[in-house]
Amino acid sequence: MNPDAFYTADTDAQITQLQQQQALITQSLKAMLEGKWTGEGSVEALLYALDPNMQGTVSFDTPITMSEYEAEEPPKG
Repeated sequence: MNPDAFYTADTDAQITQLQQQQALITQSLKAMLEGKWTGEGSVEALLYALDPNMQGTVSFDTPITMSEYEAEEPPKG
């Protein structure tokens, strides 16, 4: 059986879409590590790029960094 018989233009389009989604997820992970939760190039923006139906359903709490925490004990995470 010819393996090319299963490879169609639709398959190519699906692979391209998966690659684009993977790139957005990777960028989102990078934004998380950089603490970019909202605004341009943020986790929020990238999630909306992945699924526009999420618009208005996601809200982020601003994370507290150790340098901003002034108590005797660090926050439990």
